[in-house]
Amino acid sequence: MKIAEGRMGKWLGILSGPILSLIAFVVSYYLDPLNFGGQKELAAIPALLFSIIVLLIGQGINTDLEIRKASMYSGQACEAVKDYLHVIKIGSPEKALQYIIGRMPSLREVDNTSFNIEGEQERASEKYYDTDTYNDSCKQIAYYSSKKLIWKDIGDSWAIDRFREIETASRRLAKGNACHYKYKLIGHKDPQMNFIILEYADDTREVLFNWDFRGIGKDPIVLLSRDHQVIEMFAIHYAQLWKRASFDHDSVATKSTSTK
Repeated sequence: MKIAEGRMGKWLGILSGPILSLIAFVVSYYLDPLNFGGQKELAAIPALLFSIIVLLIGQGINTDLEIRKASMYSGQACEAVKDYLHVIKIGSPEKALQYIIGRMPSLREVDNTSFNIEGEQERASEKYYDTDTYNDSCKQIAYYSSKKLIWKDIGDSWAIDRFREIETASRRLAKGNACHYKYKLIGHKDPQMNFIILEYADDTREVLFNWDFRGIGKDPIVLLSRDHQVIEMFAIHYAQLWKRASFDHDSVATKSTSTK
């Protein structure tokens, strides 16, 4: 019904100009405002000019309405895309890590992955793991996970030493109390996405992704999304990874458990 009405309105807009132009010609011709009298041929000239002017005005108005309508629809489409995606460019991995560090006091749980392949390890170390920002983040993770923050890491063989250091520091800061830092390992070398899901104390969540140094000569730009469906997609993937991964049998937690 709405489609039919829209088509009818479109055709009325197209035909309104010629119809008004024809009416203007007939009225002007018979009223003869320039008093040509019996010379009807001459009276047709101003009538024709007047009808052309009316036609041009009508077409101009119709064109302006169509442009405004198209602009309105375009704006609505852009807003719909923005509202759905909720994707924000954070910047380099180091800048993204600074973003996370600044929010640690208000976080409740963090699910993080740390995967690298041999070809990207050197670049990732130079631009990320060997930076002061990353070293500071490890200290912050250890501190807050020794309190109430639940921090879960999944990584590969490249991440073992880093995970063990964080766990040791977290347990030392906990001073015998519960340590909320946990990690698991995946042994295979298949490439995996790197992402991190942040859950705040007020139940809101966001995911940061596109951390991987896998483009030759091109560093990643980390993206952030607060879209529920996007976050759920990553959360499901993380749950599957956690299920398939295994605990580090040489970790501090495993050793302390086995000696009891």
